[in-house]
Amino acid sequence: MNSVIQEIEKIRNGKPFRLIDSFYNRYSVVCREADGTKTAYCFSVPIRSVKTGELVDLRFSHRKNGSVLNGSEATVTITDRAHFANPYGCCEVFFKGRLTKKTVDTIQFFDADVQTEIRPTLNGLLFVLDCKANAQPEFVLKTDRIFASTRANDRYFSVMREKFVPLVTVSCVGLLNAKGKVTSPCRIENEQTGEKEYTVRFVSESKSRFRVAVEINMQETKLFQDTTVESYFPKRNNAFGSVAFLGKSRQFGEQWLYSRLESANIRQLQNKKILKTILHIPQLGTNKKNLSVRRVVKRFCSFGSNWENKIAVFDPVAESTVSNGYQHLDISEILGSLKNKSENYVIQAPNANSPIIVSTGDCFHAPQILEVQFQ
Repeated sequence: MNSVIQEIEKIRNGKPFRLIDSFYNRYSVVCREADGTKTAYCFSVPIRSVKTGELVDLRFSHRKNGSVLNGSEATVTITDRAHFANPYGCCEVFFKGRLTKKTVDTIQFFDADVQTEIRPTLNGLLFVLDCKANAQPEFVLKTDRIFASTRANDRYFSVMREKFVPLVTVSCVGLLNAKGKVTSPCRIENEQTGEKEYTVRFVSESKSRFRVAVEINMQETKLFQDTTVESYFPKRNNAFGSVAFLGKSRQFGEQWLYSRLESANIRQLQNKKILKTILHIPQLGTNKKNLSVRRVVKRFCSFGSNWENKIAVFDPVAESTVSNGYQHLDISEILGSLKNKSENYVIQAPNANSPIIVSTGDCFHAPQILEVQFQ
């Protein structure tokens, strides 16, 4: 994602829009339509600075003491390492290489085994690692103090500042093809190497040169609480992973994405007359088959749900269309008036023998977007 406005332009397919300055919400921008209605574009993570209220500028500012990105809540400074800081703590990420290039969009480091390209996200960084065959790139992550615990599986690693709230999360997006599309997962391994230090390693099945994308973000409250569940790992939970491989895959079996809108985060819309709600999910892979959305029979827990205890679902409510890099799902029938505290649903890839790879609600470089038309 290059900017909030550019993503909205893609979703609108060139249809002109005029922003309304008086509507303030950290997740949203609102425009006025020609017919007198209004449309809110609500992103799955905050798009406005908690300090200034302005939209996050997804560009680096290069200074003598390093390159700086001001995210929605965190400040990130890149020298020969990346330093992340928010009001709850700090961490440093160490990686290999010497600086070779800086632009407002990317910072590049060169090493004989791994070439590193760094791009901004809304509250952290996206690392694209170009690796030699059999390389196992790794980062060393150091925190400013001892935190109580970590949560992890082979797709993400989080240092927790509270029981269910991370300080920072490392999430593996996956292996990339030449066009930057995700083709398959990449496994994360982690090891605590000191009281405040962790080594995070990225393991690929590839026997040749490969590229892998990794997100590192400071925590922000999400608009959607979600998790994938999957048949090959029936007890696994993926609460902080940023990518879903929906449908059937060799690595995960059948995978679903449970999701729940936390409507209190867009409370300005709760007293409006809602006309339509469309969920736009970034298409990270090449499989453009349609997704479907279903109601669930009861509320799910984003930290406790797995394939073994998965909740029953009803018949599909809607099927997606695909365009401009997004899966588009009309979920008006599920969300209704937005007056409920939360609404639960599951997204599936019916009859997909190869996975449909999309972002989850925890993705900061390609967030989901909820379009809400209202009066």
